[in-house]
Amino acid sequence: MPELLLALDAGTTGARAMLVDPAGAVLGVDKRPIVSHYPAPGLVEQDPAEVWTICRAVIDGALTAAGRTIADVAAIGVTTQRASIILWDQTTGEPVAPMLVWSDLRGMEAFKALRAAGFTGWPQVPSAKLPAAIALSGCDPKELQWGTLDSWLTYKLSGAHVTDASAAWLTGYYDYANGRGWDAALLAHQTLPATMFPEQVESWGMIAQTDPAVLGARVPITALIADQEAAMVAHGALERGDWKATYGTSGVLMAGTGDTPETIHNSMPAEALVFAAGRPRFCVEGMVITTGSLIEWLCGGLGLFASPAAMEAAAASVETAGNVVVRPSLAGMGAPHGKFEARGLIAGLSFADGPQQVARAALQGIAFRFREIAEIIAAALPVPDALPVAGGLSASDTLLQLQADALQRPVRRHAVREASAYGAALAAGMGAGLFGEGDLKRLARYDAEFLPHVSRDEADAAFARWRDAVVV
Repeated sequence: MPELLLALDAGTTGARAMLVDPAGAVLGVDKRPIVSHYPAPGLVEQDPAEVWTICRAVIDGALTAAGRTIADVAAIGVTTQRASIILWDQTTGEPVAPMLVWSDLRGMEAFKALRAAGFTGWPQVPSAKLPAAIALSGCDPKELQWGTLDSWLTYKLSGAHVTDASAAWLTGYYDYANGRGWDAALLAHQTLPATMFPEQVESWGMIAQTDPAVLGARVPITALIADQEAAMVAHGALERGDWKATYGTSGVLMAGTGDTPETIHNSMPAEALVFAAGRPRFCVEGMVITTGSLIEWLCGGLGLFASPAAMEAAAASVETAGNVVVRPSLAGMGAPHGKFEARGLIAGLSFADGPQQVARAALQGIAFRFREIAEIIAAALPVPDALPVAGGLSASDTLLQLQADALQRPVRRHAVREASAYGAALAAGMGAGLFGEGDLKRLARYDAEFLPHVSRDEADAAFARWRDAVVV
């Protein structure tokens, strides 16, 4: 009998597949990069067909790495980056325009107009950009289907046109007033046919089955959940006050608010966490827009370091950054500032400083941005003392020590850095009935804990100096 769980995780800069057994052991992983295109300042696009080809390849790669076949897979979980737009022909199934990535800012003026008209939205979300994507396609909306990346990948795997609340919530089209479905008034305002929109399903359970012509077998898809919410599953963090941080391309600090949507700050509105077994649960998040991408830019864009590993070594080689400060905001400042026009800053340089101080200041800037968000969340919700973390950049011991110092809290690192993929696999296991929510804490394993090495007074003074230098 097949018993393994396959996660497909498509992020902003790469896709990975992960094969997990019911005990939570990772058997095989494959990851490949996804290329973004920047046709003009503020515009970010990807090729949907290329993304699908990459996702199909990583599935084969993970199975090969584990020495298994698709016949060994009991269930599949799909998780993706949120709020990107893909349009495809409802007859041929072929994409008709580039994917507009969530960070694309061509919807800024449309967002302002929607807000003025009384609709909920944000500059990056689909409601601000879908009409522009349709115009880019040159097609009649009645001939099209659209979805966020989770919808597209599920469609390619199975032919089903679906999404879940964790992805739908951040489209701007969700019916927030009624708590399910799509906002009919907004569709009418933008003259969009309801046939374009995916069906909303629960985050785990029987969702669809793969087409045997695609994977070679009919495998149940039993989880469909957005990436940050999937990472919450990986930590077993589904109840009010549970929280986690993810250091990926962007950084996210997310916390559960329980069965009721709750806005704790104007930059952190309520979001759907998971809808499963008829029970909705909600969360809030604060985003550090430039996190792992800052490291990539310092290495590739500026050429200061040969690799992220070399930057980590440079940061670890000095005890302090001196007077150097970095504001990690190459694509704007997220919560709690909401200043999308803000850009990155390196300040306080002297002849005594070199790449080592810049490296350490960059990591400290990320840690301080997370502190800004953590203070707001901790003041509003009953969070535990320790902060669980994951994501590619969590491999940096220096960053996590700086984070523990900044927060004056323990920081616990998940043993599986790719928590979104791991959480999608666990969600698929719950959807297939292999285990329940009560098992998630047992399946969440941690390989390191970082304790504060400086006093509260020292941490507060360093944070205050940083804020004075970078917050305008």
